[in-house]
Amino acid sequence: MIEFAEIADEILGDLLSTHGFVRVDKVHDLAIFESETCTLTVGHDSQRSSEVFMGLNRRDGTRGPDFNFDEVVRAASIPSGLQPMGYAVRDEESIRHLLQTMAALLATYCVPLLRGDHSAWSKLVSQRDADATNYATENRVHLALNSATAAWHAKDFEKIIEILDPVRPMLGASDRAKLEYAERKLRDD
Repeated sequence: MIEFAEIADEILGDLLSTHGFVRVDKVHDLAIFESETCTLTVGHDSQRSSEVFMGLNRRDGTRGPDFNFDEVVRAASIPSGLQPMGYAVRDEESIRHLLQTMAALLATYCVPLLRGDHSAWSKLVSQRDADATNYATENRVHLALNSATAAWHAKDFEKIIEILDPVRPMLGASDRAKLEYAERKLRDD
């Protein structure tokens, strides 16, 4: 099989050069392209997971973790039916197919990001912030529900209220019903 970096350069090189990118580094499983405003890194973990990864970042000094391809496609509002279903690929044909899909999505939906458009990058940052907030909220609710389940089995209605009341707006119908039941039980007793 041809080196991954060669395949990446072959498939992404022309698209990226159209938007001012040049390849600045290449090793067996990694290719790095830069423009005046952005860095795009594409690689393949051929040793363990066989996953292809792509990261995009600004070069304006505000560097944080690269935005991965999933973040980019969500922020660009790419229809879910067009997004790749998986990134683990082992053979050259699969690698080529995945990179061609990624390149086509970049060319169709992500040109403002590739050009360094400020509003497109702001949307990407907002998407990451929203994802982090959603994750924290889901985690908080999950932990509360686990604790409330133990309290429910112990019929500790005060504890159920203490645990679930702070997350009331985020509860599903059945968990909200348990909270309301616990409130009634305490009120009626």
